[in-house]
Formats: sequence, C-alpha cells, structure tokens
Amino acid sequence: MSGLTPKQKKIYNYIKSRNKVYLEDLLKIASEGIIKKILYHFPKLTWKIIDIGIPPAGVIMKMVLEKEKGLDINKLHEACYRLFMKFKKRYYEYKVNKFLSKLNIIDRLLLKKLKNKMLKPIKVRGVVYSNFMEEAARRISQSIQPISGNLAELSVQRELKKVGLEEGVHFIIREGRTDITLFYPNKKNNKKLHNVEVKNVKLRERGTRGLAFDGDSLIGFFDQPNEFTGGEKGNIAEIEKHCKKRGGFCYIPPETLKKIPYKTKYLKSNTEFAKDMKKFVETGKI
Repeated sequence: MSGLTPKQKKIYNYIKSRNKVYLEDLLKIASEGIIKKILYHFPKLTWKIIDIGIPPAGVIMKMVLEKEKGLDINKLHEACYRLFMKFKKRYYEYKVNKFLSKLNIIDRLLLKKLKNKMLKPIKVRGVVYSNFMEEAARRISQSIQPISGNLAELSVQRELKKVGLEEGVHFIIREGRTDITLFYPNKKNNKKLHNVEVKNVKLRERGTRGLAFDGDSLIGFFDQPNEFTGGEKGNIAEIEKHCKKRGGFCYIPPETLKKIPYKTKYLKSNTEFAKDMKKFVETGKI
C-alpha cells in the first residue's frame, strides 16, 4: 500500500474488509478523488462497490493487464471491452433492482418478468439501446460512450509504448483536433507530424470523415467487414483517396481485414500500426 496516505489506507481497509460497499456511503467518509486513487492502485476493489457504475478506462485496462499478460492490441481491446460491458450490465441491473425494490411487489415471478423486460435491448428510430433506461436517460448513455472510446485509445497508446515510443517525446495525446500526434524525429526537434484518429468498433460515416479532416492515418477495432464498401461511391475509395493524399493508412483488425472482399494497399492490419509509427518517427515516412 505504498503511496497511500494514512486516510487513504483507512478507506482501503474499509472497502477490502466488506463483501460489498455502496458509493453513496463511501462518499460520506472520503472524497471522490481519494476513492479514485485507491481504485486505480487496487482496481479489483471496484467489484465491491455495487453502485459505482462504470470505472474509468484506465482502471478497466489495469484490471485486464493484472490478469492477462502479453495480449496483442486486438486481444487487449477485446478483453477491456468485455469488462466494460460487464460493468455496464451490472450498473443497469443495480438501477433496475433499486427501482423495483420500491414497488413492494410480492409475486417473484412477476418481479422477474418486469426486470427482464426493463433490461431487454430496444430499438428506437433505428438506434439500438441496451435497455429502455439507456434510451430514456441519454446522459447515462452519453457518459458511457467516452469510456468505450478511451479504452480504444489506451490500447493504441500501449502499442506505441511497447515499441519504445515515449509519450511527450515521440507522440502526444489529444492536442488539437486529433487523437494522437506523432513527431519525426521527436517533439522537441519536430520536422514532420503524423496525425492518427482512433475509432472503436463502428466505422460509420464519422470514420471516413475523421480520416479526411483530422487524421493522416486511422486505426480502429471495427468488427463489421460489411461497413467497408467498394465501388466508386464506397468508403474504400474515400479511404484510398485520403490515405494517398496524407501518406497514411487505415489500420483494422486482421480478422476483419481478411473478410473484406475489396482489396487495397491502404487497408492494413492494426497489428502493424505500432511498427509503422516507429518507422515514421525514425525516418519521417511509413
């Protein structure tokens, strides 16, 4: 427990000694900052806090890496995303259970049916939501999306560091309108930039728009090969045009790449991304 103050150690022991804890009770004895620091250093304690919602992306990634070592970029993102969805499901179940407990319903079968119905995914105006609450409470839904995106960005940042690139020296995060900016040969002696957009599991139009206006390269974890369309009006033609102009590539999971029937040299496996970015930092070219 090195690095914790006496008060933080007291809160740590309080959480650890209980089977379950409620955040609303913790906030009566500790600040939000103290709780966040404890959970970052001891992420497994997050499971004990029933009403915490979804922890920050950094905590989720730390939980995964403590359990599984040596994951490649796609396996890491997949494991983080699964854990993210697990927290999301638990949060909604807690909210539904709390709501139903106030109704004093004696019939257990009816209670179970109500719970299942409330947690069932729904589709509204073509958009699929995890359950009716997510659609009704847009703020909850919108607060979840940044965490999901941050998991993708952290997975990419980790790959850059694994090949020896340093944040603040060879690349920076979220400055300007792009997600990651790389420097040739480094930030201090910068001669050339390469901007990278990071996307999660869906490309949609915003992916090609991001590539066109904000990024030289695009890296993502797209899981739907049919999102990549051929022909003159398809988005692969757009990707080719912008990558050729910017000197970049579109990096996608190898499993998705091999299922796309339209071939182009500008679509590459995202397992090659870090190697290519290191080459840019060393030579100014990919």
